[in-house]
Amino acid sequence: MDLYTRCSSCHTTFRVTTQQLQRSGGQVRCGHCESVFDAFATLTAQEPQLESREPAASAAQPPREDQAAVEASTRAKFTESPISRKAKPQLVRPDPAASLYEWEFRMPESPRRTLLWTLLALTLSMVVAVQAAYAFRTEITLLLPQTHAYYARLCESLGCIMGLPKLSNYLHIEASDLKAVDPSHPNEIQLSLSVRNRAPLELAYPAFELTLTNSMGQPVARRVFLPAEYLPPAAQEPGLPAGTELPIQLYLDTGALRAAGYRLYLFYP
Repeated sequence: MDLYTRCSSCHTTFRVTTQQLQRSGGQVRCGHCESVFDAFATLTAQEPQLESREPAASAAQPPREDQAAVEASTRAKFTESPISRKAKPQLVRPDPAASLYEWEFRMPESPRRTLLWTLLALTLSMVVAVQAAYAFRTEITLLLPQTHAYYARLCESLGCIMGLPKLSNYLHIEASDLKAVDPSHPNEIQLSLSVRNRAPLELAYPAFELTLTNSMGQPVARRVFLPAEYLPPAAQEPGLPAGTELPIQLYLDTGALRAAGYRLYLFYP
């Protein structure tokens, strides 16, 4: 890109390039009056409308001499000695083209709605917190028993149900048995098991899975029994009280299956 500078002595205009200015440190010799001047002082990107202007070829270059000799003489007259250079570091001049056209590289900044985004984030956080408090109400009352009364009044007004805790780790099968009711009908079997609640609080009734296996221990049939399928119709308690034992007895028809063993697994769906 072409730039223009003007001699400080005779005011002659020259066309120069950034490579020339950076190579000479901005110190150029006027081709009209032979004076050395700082080209950065009058540097511009627009060509001045002056009558006295040297041609571009001779304006940017020193007189027709050996280039190394001209630069050496210029440095000897207008630069500091090597000793003073070590004591005082030289400042590097920036690229003149970059300083003149800096506006081309600036991107417009969009306005920041900080307050609006902050209020939106707080509102979403409150909504998530309320949903979590409602979805995990049973677990919260288990960890914080003092909140049970507040949740009870809330569910009474909203029509929700305060479920019992579901802690399968505190449920254990104390005893179980699977046998044929009548030897003449091997497909009719009776399942008996006893489930104990070892937790210090009442727990919800669990579901259990029955897996029938063959003589090789491989499963041949599997079924899940929910509380409504094994509880007696006259069951009074909404859950299994703390420290109590629940006896379960079911009569099953296995059809053509001949089971040699079985497995039981308690869980909450």
